[in-house]
Order: sequence, then C-alpha cells, then structure tokens
Amino acid sequence: MKQLCAVSLASLVVSALALADTVDNPGDFNLSFDDGVLKIGNLDPVSQISQLTIAGSVDGDGNVTIPAAGIVVPDFDVPSPVGPVTVRFVALDDATGTLNPLTGEATATLSMRIRLIHTLLPDTCGIGPINATLTTNQDGDFMGVAYSMDDGTATYVNGTFEVPASDGCGFFGGTVDSLVGLPSPAGNNWVDGLHGTFDPVFFGS
Repeated sequence: MKQLCAVSLASLVVSALALADTVDNPGDFNLSFDDGVLKIGNLDPVSQISQLTIAGSVDGDGNVTIPAAGIVVPDFDVPSPVGPVTVRFVALDDATGTLNPLTGEATATLSMRIRLIHTLLPDTCGIGPINATLTTNQDGDFMGVAYSMDDGTATYVNGTFEVPASDGCGFFGGTVDSLVGLPSPAGNNWVDGLHGTFDPVFFGS
C-alpha cells in the first residue's frame, strides 16, 4: 500500500511539473522573417531587416538562447554622396529572449554592430554597440503581434533603442555622423512590423 501511494505521489509530482512547463516541446528552432523595417537616425526606413534569420533554442521555461553565429542579416547597400556603402550587421554577443506560447509574449535582446564598408572607409568603420530588445508587446509608439500557436508566427517591434556615434571611421567619422544623424537618441530609431515564423511551432498548455 505504501509503495502504491509513493508511486501515485511521484506521478502527481511529474504531472504537476509537466503542467508547469511554459513550452511543451522545447528544443532548437529557426526563426525566419519576411517583413519589417528598420529606421536609424536620419536614414530612410530600410526593409532589408526583413531578411533576418535566427537559429536558437528554447527551454521548457520559455528561456530563449541564440548564439551570435545564429543571427544573420545579409549585407545590403545604402546610397551615399560617394556611392553605395555596404552595411553589414555583426552580432557582438549571444542573444537571449523569452517565448510564452500561451500568452503570446516573446522577446529577443540583441547587441549588434553595423560595419560600414566602402573603399574610402577604414576597415574599422562602424556603428555600435546597438542594444535592442525586440518584443511582441508595445514598445514606444509601436505595437507587436503576439506569437500564435496556430502557425508559429510573431511580429516584433522596438521603438526605444539608442544608436551611438560612429567609431573607427577616421577622417570620415564626422561625415558619417552628419549623414546618418548620430548619435541618435531613443525614440528616433525603431524596428516595426518584424514578422517571423518559428520552425518548429512551439506549444504551451
């Protein structure tokens, strides 16, 4: 009888722990984006941020871990008085975040540097760090869209990150800052409508 009670108690504990999990099917994921715009300083909004892909993992408590190598934005060009300048996003550190399939709340905190590549610019020329927390909730004047267990989609925003002055640009530092409008305070930079899909779809219960 005592053994039966112990087995029953153990089963109840295991069941309770299972119910307490935020994510029922934790594991690795790929998060691919297909829409969204990024605005920095005086620059026009750019849609290339929608090509962002993220490879990471989420545990049973909804904690998201993203290795720096798993954050990829393809290079793109922006116009300038001296011709196109190639923009390259480089993750400075591993990213972290959260995912709650039941409430739809999701976040991702990233630290990035923007490399500016042109024959006239030093190899060290860039802007950063840029630290931003993307969210499916409201941030500044922008509202995200909650994660959906129906199709694994979520729409992230951020309206409150700062962008520092350029560095490592040598003689052209002042020109870069003037053209881009740096340093650029919070409220003058934003990510909006960053719509992505998780593969696989994560569930909560």
